[in-house]
Amino acid sequence: MLNRLKKKKKTGTQGKKAPSPAASNPQGIGASGNATYRVALTGLIVATLVIVGSFAYLLLVREPGLKTSQADRVAGAFATQQATNLHSRVLLLRQRLQSAARSPLALSAIASRSQQDIELVEQAVLDYFPDLISLKLVPVGDMGTAVFEGGDQGLRNHIEVDLVRRTASGEKTLPEAFTFEDRWLTTIAELVQHPRMGGRRAVLVASVDNKTLAEQLGALNAGTGKYELEQLFTARDGKTRTTTIAQTGSGDATRFRRFAVIPDSNWRVAFTPSSELVATLGASSISLYIALAFCLLAAVAGFAIVALRLPRIIGEDVNHMISAADRKSELKLSIPELVGVARQLRRATLRALRQSASGSRAHEALPSLEVETLDSFEDASSAADLDDVLELDLAAEEPPGPAALIPPGFPAHIFRAYDIRGDAGEELTEDMMARIGLAIGTVAEDMGEQTLLVGADGRLSSPALKAALVRALMESGRDVIDIGLVPTPVLYFATRHLDCRSGLMVTGSHNPRTDNGLKIVLNQQTIHAGGIEDLRSRVLEGNFSSGNGRMIKEQVIDAYIDEVVQDVAIAVPLKVVIDAGNGATSEVAPLLFEELGCEVVPMYCEIDGNFPNHSPDTSNEDNLRALCEAVKQEEADFGVAFDGDGDRLAVVTGTGRIVRSDILLMLFAQDVVSRNPGADVVFDVKCSRNLTELITRYGGRPILWKTGHAFMKEKMAETGALLGGEFSGHMFFGERWFGFDDGMYAAARLAEIMSTQGDTLDDMIDAFPATVNTPEILIPVAEDQKYPLMDRIIRNTDFSYGKVNTMDGIRVDFADGWGLLRASNTSPALTARFEASTQEALDMIISEFREQVALVDSSLELNF
Repeated sequence: MLNRLKKKKKTGTQGKKAPSPAASNPQGIGASGNATYRVALTGLIVATLVIVGSFAYLLLVREPGLKTSQADRVAGAFATQQATNLHSRVLLLRQRLQSAARSPLALSAIASRSQQDIELVEQAVLDYFPDLISLKLVPVGDMGTAVFEGGDQGLRNHIEVDLVRRTASGEKTLPEAFTFEDRWLTTIAELVQHPRMGGRRAVLVASVDNKTLAEQLGALNAGTGKYELEQLFTARDGKTRTTTIAQTGSGDATRFRRFAVIPDSNWRVAFTPSSELVATLGASSISLYIALAFCLLAAVAGFAIVALRLPRIIGEDVNHMISAADRKSELKLSIPELVGVARQLRRATLRALRQSASGSRAHEALPSLEVETLDSFEDASSAADLDDVLELDLAAEEPPGPAALIPPGFPAHIFRAYDIRGDAGEELTEDMMARIGLAIGTVAEDMGEQTLLVGADGRLSSPALKAALVRALMESGRDVIDIGLVPTPVLYFATRHLDCRSGLMVTGSHNPRTDNGLKIVLNQQTIHAGGIEDLRSRVLEGNFSSGNGRMIKEQVIDAYIDEVVQDVAIAVPLKVVIDAGNGATSEVAPLLFEELGCEVVPMYCEIDGNFPNHSPDTSNEDNLRALCEAVKQEEADFGVAFDGDGDRLAVVTGTGRIVRSDILLMLFAQDVVSRNPGADVVFDVKCSRNLTELITRYGGRPILWKTGHAFMKEKMAETGALLGGEFSGHMFFGERWFGFDDGMYAAARLAEIMSTQGDTLDDMIDAFPATVNTPEILIPVAEDQKYPLMDRIIRNTDFSYGKVNTMDGIRVDFADGWGLLRASNTSPALTARFEASTQEALDMIISEFREQVALVDSSLELNF
């Protein structure tokens, strides 16, 4: 411990107290004050510009825009109103004509077909319709056509004759407007029938002068603008044109001209508002000018206050910093930005105290500061520890950074790019899983998700981890639906099938048997990046929600199989070897393919978390050797292997050839895009560029994207893609399926394609362009070093002869091939892959990558 002396060591003149900087340098304070005023003035200018700019936007952009929008609505409303009125008038006229035609006098004339009786009816009806200028009753003969004996029955022109003929034949006719003797007329035809003598019919033809229509247009909203009644017709060139058949009023605001179609006619109303009407729309801008004045006054007053108070606040903080510079005391400042200065000041004080304790003069180090000197040290290490003591005090006064949030021993690396994964014995323990469960439950509550599905794979550690997770979720207040031991795609399916949009899958996927992990779906979205980091922060903070949730169990495997069987149709039965690798698909996959009508040869289809036959990683081609031999021995059509949780697959042809996943994706793209021209297909940076050419050739749109099932699903949702795939074996079907990665469904779609086309899988893939390529190559790198190393490689390599893409790592496309190097999302490694048209070109690309990486880190052991 440190003991401080009570006496003061004076600096400067003997017997005089050393002046503080604030007292001894008034010029400095004056300069600070001037700077303060400059800052306040700058703030005032910026605020004024922002206020003036905002009000200028309101006055010059928003207000005119609102006025324009209002004028559009008003013009449209007036046009619609007049169209409704005219439609009602025509409808009423038709109804009245029908009523008049059913009068005894009219029925008698229709029955007798006597010209004298018909003329009496015409005159009588005209007496009741003063707005009609003419009315004709044209009998319909026994053959169902109008009788035009002795001429055209007084009809004016061929338009009225044709109107009568069509009406007589039972056709529903529309009002027809035409010019006659220099005025516009409109004729309406109605078919009337004798109620007791069904064969006796006549056509009632009524005509009105369009001046009456113009008068009706002007009767409402007078003085608001110009109303025009337009009739649409087809010109000789086949185009639809209009002619004005009635109009009234005047309007000059043509930019706001609006139209409304009149039902049961070939007419429309056009309304052009007057400038006077437009001028009356919109609110006055006086209130905005008043508000602008008040805001400017408030800004000036506010910054005047700042200019007066800020120097005093700074002065107080400076004095506080000086007085506390040599003491281990709490340092609270009004201006947080001065904490850094305080740190440097305390360090300088520390150096002065050390010099004083060793016999040197303190005033040489701090000539203007009054400091305490050290009386003695309890041990020789006390002085050396003082720096750490002061450093901790100062660090506590600043907000903790990310490094300060992670305590020693906390396995931060298990929170990966899009899931959680680590050693189940030492990192992802039951206690850690419980804390993660509480964090997920808290996040789910914030999202409004009350119920979560929980499933698990067949690893030895999965039951205990799932139990810890379920308990934690219930403690956080969430309800749980336990769907048991299932492959991951079944959990994804359950979020679509059940009334629950969120789910958690306890699985180590393709990782070694000692590992385990967690895949998280919230509101049908696989969380990644920021979402995983948020969970890590919540686990560290320990601020969780609490409650008493409930748990039920649900079986969804049968529903999943039924859904796939209803979707996939296999025309010809196939023989399939299924290697489940003792993973979660061991029981589901054989049952599914049997239901699809295939002959199934099961292989390693007993769930065993020890994975006694081979690792559950299908991307490692060494794990597929037994499957290759089994397919050839069984003479099967193809073989399929699933990883530990079934969300990805690997395929083997009938001759035992391994089908790389980008070639498999070509088959799927060929099938999907050919039936959906223009469809988007998403694939990751590890895939062949022949895939791009194939998708384009079939009329689709290729989209290159980052590796990772969460990234792929997000991109597919963003683009609406119908298909997606990764070189690792994740396949995503947006056509006919739900867009999540599902190895079993992808294998079923492959069987459907093979049974439909009738070709062998070998023949299908031989039709694609041949390339020389490598599998995915893993280069071991420490977990905490892989991303920094990848960043250095991206910044410092020079592939000047190729096209560089740094979307995910670094991919370089050359004229005859390409190469890729990126940081793995799931393991402590960099991954590489290369492809070229010839072996010589492949060797050159690999050599170029090797040389460039060696320039960045010559110690990195490259295995390519």
